[in-house]
Amino acid sequence: MATAVRYPDGPPDKPPCDLVMKGGITSGVVYPQLIAELAAKYRFKNIGGTSAGAIAAAGCAAAEHGRQSGLRPDAFDELMRLPGELSRRDTPGGHSTLFHLFQPAAAVRRHFAVLVSMLNQEPLAAAGRALIAMVLQFNGFALLGVLLAFVLFTPVVLVAGPALTNAQAMGLALAILLLWWLWAAFGLRRLDRLQRAPLWAPLIWWGVGLLVTGAVLRAVGRVDDGVRLWWAVLAAGITAPLTIGLVLALAGLRFGSTLVAGMHANRYGLCSGLTVGDAKTTPQALTEFLTAYFDRLSGREQLNRERPGDARPLLFGDLWDAVDDDGLFDSGHAGERRVNLEVMTSAVSQQMCYAIPFRDGQTLYYDPQEWRALFPEPVMRWIDSVSARETARDRERGERVETVVFGTDAAARSLARLPRNANLPVVVAVRMSLSFPALLSAVPLYAVDRSRVFNQRGGGDAQPLTATRVWFSDGGIASNMPLHFFDSPLPRHPTFAVNLKAEHPDHPIQRDRPAEQQSGRVYLPDSNQGGRFRYWPAPPDDKPLPGLIAFASSIVDTMQNWRDEILFPYPGYRDRIVQVSQLKDEGGLNLDMPDRNIANLSAAGRAAATRLIERFYAPPSETSEGWRNHRQIRLRAFLGVIERLTEDLEASLAVGRWDEALESVASRDYTLAHRELAVQCLKQLAELAATLRMADISLEDRAPNPRATMRIAPRI
Repeated sequence: MATAVRYPDGPPDKPPCDLVMKGGITSGVVYPQLIAELAAKYRFKNIGGTSAGAIAAAGCAAAEHGRQSGLRPDAFDELMRLPGELSRRDTPGGHSTLFHLFQPAAAVRRHFAVLVSMLNQEPLAAAGRALIAMVLQFNGFALLGVLLAFVLFTPVVLVAGPALTNAQAMGLALAILLLWWLWAAFGLRRLDRLQRAPLWAPLIWWGVGLLVTGAVLRAVGRVDDGVRLWWAVLAAGITAPLTIGLVLALAGLRFGSTLVAGMHANRYGLCSGLTVGDAKTTPQALTEFLTAYFDRLSGREQLNRERPGDARPLLFGDLWDAVDDDGLFDSGHAGERRVNLEVMTSAVSQQMCYAIPFRDGQTLYYDPQEWRALFPEPVMRWIDSVSARETARDRERGERVETVVFGTDAAARSLARLPRNANLPVVVAVRMSLSFPALLSAVPLYAVDRSRVFNQRGGGDAQPLTATRVWFSDGGIASNMPLHFFDSPLPRHPTFAVNLKAEHPDHPIQRDRPAEQQSGRVYLPDSNQGGRFRYWPAPPDDKPLPGLIAFASSIVDTMQNWRDEILFPYPGYRDRIVQVSQLKDEGGLNLDMPDRNIANLSAAGRAAATRLIERFYAPPSETSEGWRNHRQIRLRAFLGVIERLTEDLEASLAVGRWDEALESVASRDYTLAHRELAVQCLKQLAELAATLRMADISLEDRAPNPRATMRIAPRI
């Protein structure tokens, strides 16, 4: 029988802190050294994040578990070395380990190459590079275009140069057409310069092509000046661009149609997260890499070697130190979690977001066959095993266990219940949070729609319930910076947050300096006056296409980030959010960053941790200026909210006859003891409201601006 690791409350000389990290794909390389620096002074209690921030949060939680359990005292040293590991280039093709984490499915391999060519480029530059890449990847259309142009142009060369043999004319025609193709590629690679070029720039490009064509015909084809020469030049100037345009159009159509089919077959993503090809010669892909890495940081890898019969991935129950029950963690664990990890995911089919671990009452199902295309076999063996054991245990206890299928009639597939939170592998939660749309496959789960008539009866083996598929995608769709995680009106310890943003124009990053000395990289307010204002870039309204693209992009960004953005400058938030700036070729979708960029971002993370420590850290018997100021701000904001809340309650209690509502509450909801306690609670609230109303001063007036509000809302 497996035994849960028991560990103390953590390093006694280190005060607790929470940490929330923003998503950003490859920008996540900023986090390992930031976490390791903070770990030297703090122990992590609550850690959360989205997307790449979820990876960092899970790594932090795994390392904290490894440190507190004693299995990996050096876990944070291991974490600090991660950027160097990701930048290694001893892999096929000379690409970094970071690049190889994202391996496209065979059906979309060529499409992936096209999209990679567009990364971190301005819109027009990206379009030009994509067109070139499409022709190279779908080169059958290029050959078709060359053949068509060759057939059309060779007779023109023969007429223009009657002294040429057929073979010479064909060779000359082919050479001229190839020059036009190279000239077109040259122009496409510089398509972004059209924004700054005069309107007649395309005519200049065409004119240069005509002049070169004429020169080649005269020098090589010995075509004399005259009507024949200029007729041949004009024919080339029409034939070549038209066939090039035709090839680009056909390649684009083929690219689009096969991309749609390939992504649909691969669950709406280019990469599944698993290794593609021979695992012995191919570097690990993302999900396998993360599974092994979390096991290594937490000490689970060591336990799996010592007890191969009980081998399994790192679970949420490990982090919580939940009670181990016959090889299963206590799914109803209600005690305080030793290390609490939470990540965001988006259930796009339901148009809502979830935090993982899921809240109580959320029962989801999975298709083992589908999930084997997304998660490594050791992870799936554990999930299948624990799902079956949890179900069997519930039946033994006399609990109702519903039978759930997907589909109808003979095509219906039986579904398995997703393991409860304590027995859920950490890597599953991280993969569900990091499902960046289009880049990574979405994760399918199933839920029973109780609003459907056919699900309002049955549920047993004879009449199973029919589930509806729910696609889970990147948590950043709903909240890329979940600042609400771990928040409380009066916090017991600091909750740090890390925001990743673009370079500020008035505080440029000094890239020519060593990473540790680059001003403009890291910002943390050092007073209540700092961080109140948010920069937004001026929209490029002077140009039609860039303006339209930026406008559409801003709409998506607003839907995604408005909840986070409104909190960044807010009192009680801005003082604990460290801002890390990135250049355009750093982080984001830049899957193959140069080593220097990885080093710069890593150093920025270390500098960000240093700022937080300087502002907030103090030995256990002392209080830092940052923490003292933060508590004062939060207290003033909280008391201001309480005054407004009780004022509203007083009016409602006086008019709404809530005492009558209390008397009518059914006995199944409130016992006599509950009712008596509720009466006393309402009475004291009314007394508090009267006390605040009769006072000559107002606490709300002295709360920091803008005023806060309190609303009852469901827990995510």
